[in-house]
Amino acid sequence: MRYMLLHKTNDNLEAGNPPDPEILERADAVLEEMRQAGVLVLGEGLMPSSRGARVTFPAPGQPRVIDGPFAETKELVAGVSIIRVDSKEEAIHWALRFAEADPHTPIDILEIAG
Repeated sequence: MRYMLLHKTNDNLEAGNPPDPEILERADAVLEEMRQAGVLVLGEGLMPSSRGARVTFPAPGQPRVIDGPFAETKELVAGVSIIRVDSKEEAIHWALRFAEADPHTPIDILEIAG
């Protein structure tokens, strides 16, 4: 099974400031641990939402493009990891390893379809 770990952002990262070097070092260590365990498919940080856009559909067939930044920081993602593991419990295990690296950043765990 594949799972996506969505690492949420915060106001500091959304302002374009780099992550705390100690947190980044600990998170990189978790990514390396995942590589060594053979479960990491992808692990990347994302730029602030000011560098992105959102497509909405206020009416059928009428897309609307909104440039970032987006207001609701708590709903935004700062990084993504895709892992291949045997169970949701194992995915939770790896998310908890990231929580040890940065206990203030929520992580959503979503199973990838297919």
